Amino acid sequence: MMLLPKWIVREALRSLCLATGVTQKHCVTTTARMDTRKTETRRSLIRRHPKGPPRTNFLSNAGTMPTAIPHALLLSLTVVASSALLAPSALEGQPATCRTSLDSLDSKVRTNYAGHLLEVTGNRAQAHTNLLHSLRGRADTTPFRTCYPVLSAYTQWYADPHLFVFQSQSADTATAHDVQSRLRHMALTEEELRASIVRRRKVDAIEGIWYEGNLRLGVVPDPSGSPGAYVAVVLTADTVSWPVGTVRAEIQRMAPDRYRVKLWTRAFAEIDLLATLHRNDLLRLSPGIWGKAYPTDARRADMLDPVDAHRPTVVVRQRSVVVSIPSHDPQYTRRLDSLIGAHDEAIRSRPLLIVDLRGNEGGGAGTTRALNPYLASTTRKPTPYDSGTAVMLASPAQLAYARRIVGGDTSAAARRILQRLETETGSLVPLDGLPGSTGVEPSHAGNWRVAVMVDGGTVSAAEVLVLKALRSTRAVVIGEATAGALDYQSTQVISLGTGDRRWALGYPTITAHADLPLRGMRGKGIAPAVRVRWSSVADPITEMERRFAK
Repeated sequence: MMLLPKWIVREALRSLCLATGVTQKHCVTTTARMDTRKTETRRSLIRRHPKGPPRTNFLSNAGTMPTAIPHALLLSLTVVASSALLAPSALEGQPATCRTSLDSLDSKVRTNYAGHLLEVTGNRAQAHTNLLHSLRGRADTTPFRTCYPVLSAYTQWYADPHLFVFQSQSADTATAHDVQSRLRHMALTEEELRASIVRRRKVDAIEGIWYEGNLRLGVVPDPSGSPGAYVAVVLTADTVSWPVGTVRAEIQRMAPDRYRVKLWTRAFAEIDLLATLHRNDLLRLSPGIWGKAYPTDARRADMLDPVDAHRPTVVVRQRSVVVSIPSHDPQYTRRLDSLIGAHDEAIRSRPLLIVDLRGNEGGGAGTTRALNPYLASTTRKPTPYDSGTAVMLASPAQLAYARRIVGGDTSAAARRILQRLETETGSLVPLDGLPGSTGVEPSHAGNWRVAVMVDGGTVSAAEVLVLKALRSTRAVVIGEATAGALDYQSTQVISLGTGDRRWALGYPTITAHADLPLRGMRGKGIAPAVRVRWSSVADPITEMERRFAK
């Protein structure tokens, strides 16, 4: 999920809070935080993006809320909600059901998501019909409060990381009381957990001590004894609502490094998440990241921030400088600027710069701006993704989104795009005539090489950096295919219109070009120049040095 780039205005943020059930207090706090930051908003259509990333921290409720972003040649992603889109619909006033939620979800995807128009054709159209028939059968017999798996199965069918069902992290009073009455408790200390792992030796990769901010969790086999089942027990609490010893999440192993997670937020909302393990020390919860505190690989010491696993780190080695970037969250832009500036001499004096993007959750493409001159070369190689004019599918929701982005831009191009979005409902409107990038990247002179490490968790804004590497003659992309999230970008969240805000639709508003799926990456990802299966490499960093630090 979702996980996107620079952030919007107070009104859009508050509207998103309304759509997703975030508390008024949290909205005000987050808005105030945004107001104190120096942003680059309120410029032209292309430059008008707010300043923060869309990382929603379901555990601590302190994540930066998503907001709106412009075209900017598809360089970044954002989540936006508009009060106009939250107006009561014909469905409201009736009790929400799983079936009405599914039907509304299907209708809104067809109306607003260009991927349906462009790619659900021929045999795939019949497959979609079959899917919907099957899911409607499930929805008819599924209680509303447990409908999320049905809704999620619908959006997951499209295999687009930017199409998703957004889950509210708030619960109504009755639900919260019910969850509190059923809390599980386990007596567990860090010392006991460490001793157990040492004693058993062979344990699943999910087992151990994990952290997110002040919260520390011990993941151990579920006492129920179910195969592949684990629980996350609070070792150090970050709130009195969830004291030490309470079970904060239930985890089911699906495949190596893939887990289904049922997690409870601070407000006692139940969230269903897919978690994937990357680098052996990052657990991506889509959205959210846990960092692993124990057991860890000493060879990766200092490559993961011990407090906030999202933060970038820089490690200087004898033959390389390793820049680890788990997140493109824009709040870390200045931190990375500072780290790269402080290590400029070390980078220039070593034969290899390693950029580790494995498991990167995305955010804003500008977050890694400090790295660009070290990555770019004076000559540029083409990639399969460089051609085509971005388009938007015309619909009322899309028009509202575009109007927010345009703001005070009264250029002829902006007026023309808005007019076509208003009058050509159902068609693809080209975003041409707008100011854009010159395509010229500054490049620092030097003889170092750049190795960019990627895997299936490298998504969204991180993939923008991957494309920069593919265009550079000094860089090589190594690893596994990325998530493939750049065909459809700039996600906004809209209400399902059922009268219940438990779930909302997140969909991408801007499409790379109208020829998709030709020259697209959805479902395939960006292929690395050098394929490496990371699970088969004991020490990936040393392997990068062996191959490329010449």
